[in-house]
Amino acid sequence: MARDRGFRVIRLPPYHCIFNPIELIWSQMKNNIRRNNTAPKFSSATIDIIREEASKITAEMWANCVRHSTKEKDQYRARLITPLIINLEESSDDDSDYFDQ
Repeated sequence: MARDRGFRVIRLPPYHCIFNPIELIWSQMKNNIRRNNTAPKFSSATIDIIREEASKITAEMWANCVRHSTKEKDQYRARLITPLIINLEESSDDDSDYFDQ
């Protein structure tokens, strides 16, 4: 269904919330709610605070979280992928470097 609408679904590794920008937004929102909420849990005042905090999320915040997640993903990939360098300049028919003789 996503592909039919021009979207690409990307699976994230479990327990790597740093790769998911919405988790960063949600974390900021929860911290602000905890800091500002003095009402009992699940009261209408708490719901109002949640709505207020959600309305404070800007396109700039999203862009920053996407940029941060992309940077983290790139650093993670760089640690996992070891560069492979093949020297095409040297020619050798001798496989003695690879096999015991």
